[in-house]
Amino acid sequence: MIKVYTVPDCPWCAKVKKYLDSIGVEYQNIDVEEDYEGRQELIDVTKQESIPATVKDGKFVIGFEKEQLDDLVK
Repeated sequence: MIKVYTVPDCPWCAKVKKYLDSIGVEYQNIDVEEDYEGRQELIDVTKQESIPATVKDGKFVIGFEKEQLDDLVK
């Protein structure tokens, strides 16, 4: 399962979600402002609080890096 850690009103978060939608990738969106456990999960996996963070199988991409996202979701 791909997880995307975001906060509301984050333009880069919206860009990641829009891109994943456009290529037909299913993901779970986790709003780290509202979901304390999700925020802790983000920190545990990435060792940081930067968003957006896209995570799959312990690997992650911070920000909107199209090529890295493509590699991650394959």
